[in-house]
Amino acid sequence: MIKKTIVLLTLLTMNFMAIANSMQGQPAPSFNLQDQSGNQHQLSDYQGQWLVVYFYPKNDTTGCTIEAKAFRDHYEKLQHMNTAVLGVSLDDAESHKAFISKYDLPFNLLVDANKSMSRDYGVDGGMAFFSYAKRQTFIIDPQGMIARHFEEVNPSTHVPQVLEALNALQSKSAKAAKASDVQVTEQTEDWRVYGAPWPQEGLAEQPLQEVLAEAEQAAGETRMMSGRITRVCQKKGCWMILADGDEFVRVDFNDHAFLIPKDASGQAHVYGQLVARELTAEQIAHFESEGAKGLKGKQYEIIADSVKILN
Repeated sequence: MIKKTIVLLTLLTMNFMAIANSMQGQPAPSFNLQDQSGNQHQLSDYQGQWLVVYFYPKNDTTGCTIEAKAFRDHYEKLQHMNTAVLGVSLDDAESHKAFISKYDLPFNLLVDANKSMSRDYGVDGGMAFFSYAKRQTFIIDPQGMIARHFEEVNPSTHVPQVLEALNALQSKSAKAAKASDVQVTEQTEDWRVYGAPWPQEGLAEQPLQEVLAEAEQAAGETRMMSGRITRVCQKKGCWMILADGDEFVRVDFNDHAFLIPKDASGQAHVYGQLVARELTAEQIAHFESEGAKGLKGKQYEIIADSVKILN
């Protein structure tokens, strides 16, 4: 009996120590689960608002109770921030009902009895004879993207961290919303500039092929790079593909700091930094849904401060 207990505790400890790959920046996996009252919940139900999904191991245990009560005590503030809260564990509906009743929890708890949602979010833990959801939290934005993934959670201090992250994310989102219209910064008969004003220090413009030929040395340096626009994000105009010969890179407009017309084409100059980036399969699929083609897992991108499109 003692040996079995030691083995169980060892496996449990190893599971808690294992750190999953962060899902931050990826589309949130869809789900379709019932809550404590048998009502169905889907990710699409929360489109247009922020959503906190917190996974926890078991109802009415010390850490899970501390965490649930903290979400309860800050729930009114979360509502004012247009944020819904869902707790998820492998417990059954009756256990959820009792837990909610005992601590007067104002939010729903989802029943993930077959671990489908836990697996999709990478938080399923334990072994066949002892399963649980790892204690991790996801903040999902109104567009259904995982804006923040908390992989290590201290129940006593976690909810203030969630509130702090939400404040920062919503502030950033509000700034992006102000820039939701395409705005020309400067223009002449020959060109239009989007983003920051075009620099006047007289840096030489380099063809993209030349920059990529010395990519390791060029990475991280601010440069002026030239090429032709072959594709623009068809949802917002928040990125483009810059090509030169057979070479091409995705140009990110500094995390939606500015937009360009979705029908933009022709020759362009970009002021920004070349960076190495590793894309996940989910990120590639997301960009492809916006019109990108031919992206690779490992590649270079340009983070642009401004874009000059020639007329």
